[in-house]
Amino acid sequence: MNKVVFIVNEYAGQGRGKKIWASWKSKITFPYSYYLTEFSGHATEIAKNCAENSVEDVFIIAIGGDGTIHEIISGVTEYEHVRIGVISAGSGNDFGRTFSVFQTAEQLQEYVNDFDPYEELDLGKLTSTQDSYVFMNNAGFGFDAKVVYSVNNSKWKKWLNALELGKLTYILYVIKELLTFNRFSFTLHTEEDTIKFDDVWFIVVCNQPFFGGGMKISPNSQPNDQLIEMTVVNKLARWKLLFIFGTVFFGKHTKYKEVKQFQAKNFRITMHDQVYGHVDGEFSCKTYVDQSYSFSVQSKAWKLAKPKSKGS
Repeated sequence: MNKVVFIVNEYAGQGRGKKIWASWKSKITFPYSYYLTEFSGHATEIAKNCAENSVEDVFIIAIGGDGTIHEIISGVTEYEHVRIGVISAGSGNDFGRTFSVFQTAEQLQEYVNDFDPYEELDLGKLTSTQDSYVFMNNAGFGFDAKVVYSVNNSKWKKWLNALELGKLTYILYVIKELLTFNRFSFTLHTEEDTIKFDDVWFIVVCNQPFFGGGMKISPNSQPNDQLIEMTVVNKLARWKLLFIFGTVFFGKHTKYKEVKQFQAKNFRITMHDQVYGHVDGEFSCKTYVDQSYSFSVQSKAWKLAKPKSKGS
């Protein structure tokens, strides 16, 4: 097996993945292997198999959106000889707003020559009684997760994507949930206190600042500080939620009393209602009433390849 492996999601970004791969492939001169993903979770399987079948350093390059990158990282966290490189091809690309990505074939060639430098980064983990999920960006419950679930299961999504109007699906469901979403309650357990939150729109726990395609929900989050940050939005009128969303892109929402933020190595919560959850922008689970969920951080859990020079 070649030490350089591309894992490509051709459907990422409404077909951007296929176009970007065709462009890069025509410029690559070094030996490589490549795989095309065919179903949800396939990138995890491919990445894990590549790691297991090599005793030498492996450089896995993701071409896709945040979902593809998430799957690849999920598959290789146990393997110290694997480095991940990223060529962004998704719609939101929150990963690329914080983490280093390759922008030109020249950058990639330069890196392949000596496999250096790289950065060891944190990984978040959401754990319940039934399952556990890792996240590079964020994970949470509530309004945003319900929108993600509704969009991904919408009969309109494929049709609108074909017309290159995929983002309209998100706008439609944001409006729908803004009018109909049932707010929920949960309890946050910390070493110092137990705090019950009612009338909650959403909880999001972050390993980096961005979510939702560029919204700076957690301005102080850093992916290498061994900490995670929780943001809670509650007791907020429906009309005001839409207004505050506009300020999130600039990280200015934290000044509102309805937005609370906490920082720690781990959090434990008890959910008091059935609510949709997400991990790195994809549906994770529905919560069980009065069940506990925990968020934690795994330090230096994976290695990110960093371009040596700036892209054009």
